[in-house]
Amino acid sequence: MNKNEITPKYLRLTEEINALDYLEKFYFFLSQTNSDIMAWKWVIIALHGALYGFAICACKGSSFKNVLNKRMKRKNHLITFAKALKRCQDTNFMHMKKPLKLTPQQNESVQKLSKLLRDEFVHYVPKNWSIEIHGFPQIVLDVLEIIEFLLINSGIWSSFNEIQKKKIKTIISQSKCLIENSTLYKEYKKLKTKD
Repeated sequence: MNKNEITPKYLRLTEEINALDYLEKFYFFLSQTNSDIMAWKWVIIALHGALYGFAICACKGSSFKNVLNKRMKRKNHLITFAKALKRCQDTNFMHMKKPLKLTPQQNESVQKLSKLLRDEFVHYVPKNWSIEIHGFPQIVLDVLEIIEFLLINSGIWSSFNEIQKKKIKTIISQSKCLIENSTLYKEYKKLKTKD
């Protein structure tokens, strides 16, 4: 085969497509959790990526420079996950858009998702680690509510075409249905009512 006969293939990303890709991967792994408990690790990693991605889209506004960490020496260094969520809650960054207001439960779920779970999975230190997973479905539901809020109230919904919008709605709806009908979530709810 002649080198000139090969057609270049490109992976093209935007911040919106990146966030949507994480959401799609989240759903893929979520649908595997009944048969593969290890899929929960990937659910957490992908859900964190989706929330981070949509938060970046929401607080970016009209310039990508709004989401760069100006204190870093390296050019184009993205703000942290925590900073992106904080900016989504700040009326100064959200301008004419509705700022995010986390409930105490949502805030707790975000902290668990980010610090307790995702960071530990991604930066795994050699150890024996057993994780009780009954609380995972509630974390997922809380984070999906935040993602929905950002999509609807931050102005980023218009950045997606109709096919992407339908895909996002379907993923969120089916994810909630999977979680709410799962044995794990039903057991979790029983545990919470006993407390």
